[in-house]
Amino acid sequence: MGTTASLAACAAPSALAVSPSGVPAFSEDMLSPEFWIRRAPSPDEVLLDANQVAAKRMRAFGPDGGLIDLKRIPDTLTRAQVAGWVKDAQQTPIQAVIDEQGRPVTAAMLEEPRQNTATEHIPEASTARHGLSVRRTTLRSLPSDRKFFAAENLRDYESLQAGILFPGEPVVIAHHSADQQWLFVMTTQGPAWVRRADVAEGSADAVFSYVAKAPGRVVTGDQVRTVSTPEAPGVSELELDMGVALPRADVAPGEPVNGASSYASWPVLLPVREQDGTLAFQSALLRRTADTAPGYLPMTRANILRQAFKFLGERYGWGHQFNARDCSGLTSEVYRSLGLFLPPNSGMQGKSAALNHRPFTAQDSHAERLRALAQAQVGDLIVVPGHVLMIIGHVNGEPYVIQDVPFAVFKDPATQQLRKTKLNQVSVTPLLPLYADDTTLYVDAMTSLVHVTRP
Repeated sequence: MGTTASLAACAAPSALAVSPSGVPAFSEDMLSPEFWIRRAPSPDEVLLDANQVAAKRMRAFGPDGGLIDLKRIPDTLTRAQVAGWVKDAQQTPIQAVIDEQGRPVTAAMLEEPRQNTATEHIPEASTARHGLSVRRTTLRSLPSDRKFFAAENLRDYESLQAGILFPGEPVVIAHHSADQQWLFVMTTQGPAWVRRADVAEGSADAVFSYVAKAPGRVVTGDQVRTVSTPEAPGVSELELDMGVALPRADVAPGEPVNGASSYASWPVLLPVREQDGTLAFQSALLRRTADTAPGYLPMTRANILRQAFKFLGERYGWGHQFNARDCSGLTSEVYRSLGLFLPPNSGMQGKSAALNHRPFTAQDSHAERLRALAQAQVGDLIVVPGHVLMIIGHVNGEPYVIQDVPFAVFKDPATQQLRKTKLNQVSVTPLLPLYADDTTLYVDAMTSLVHVTRP
């Protein structure tokens, strides 16, 4: 009976067809993580133990790992160094062609935020300062909230959006804007501008000691919030994304926290910004019913799938716009909840020295690529120029992926014409029929197959 049930669970879905949204070889069954967990080999097997995960986490901050070890930044910053960072931060893949009102972007429009960088006021030498982000806040390539886009039909990509900081992330403060409203910081992801009000400044010891604390609770849901506490607005209803790890607050059992008992919640410690901008710490509460864990989740195929599917249907958000995430945000936050830190962009995820890769070049044939994909495991990443997808399993021998994607291009089975389908969300699709452009399949555009869960 167990064998029959097992075979039934792993059978192909009842009907594969083109979905109403245009996804081929699709069945509604595929939108459940349990469908893929039942098909996965040894879904609860631990693929990497805690020590192996920690070692990979450290390698991500080492040479060619893709993340920056802020502790290695020297105490004294030179003008040339900071000016170089400011220039690097301005590199964006999205052209600024129109503004939020649809008007053509002029040189004068861009000159204003560039002037606000105040690079002429960077001193010859300055002392590096340190801080922690106190809320979910955007990183910007220029110190401005103005929005620019490449085209009217490309408003899902904002030109100055450079990423995100989650509560409790460290920064090195290197400079400030002319209007005093922005700080220029080095983050673990790279240089960027951040709202001054969203960073609390403290000593290097205070900042790095907080970051080094053992997780008390790890956010395992797509996003949770701290308990609403009007007595402590700085830690009230804070948005915490998947993978955010917070240390436990030292609160006696039953002791009230910000006007509420802690007995039915988890007390955690968060950074807050004092009125003068300095760093302090305050206890906050997470409901016990919120989707969190006492530490990073075990690295199993079942956990990878369940974590990824918690984002299913979430709108695509370039650089974490729209309170969401993009393709590399999806993959990095899934793995962050399991203790692995991935670089923030798809290109670096495809070559990080912290991960194992099977690279592909023009010399690799279509057949060789198919053979590699046939052996791909749950959680492996497919990297193509500008995009990353996660393998979730195989159906009838063909690989399927979960991906956060604005558009998917397939060949219509009826007309044999390419069909561009606007998904604009975290979606499940087959991999082999996907086109990277009008002529090239994703399979043939693939630059790396990343074996994340291999030691």
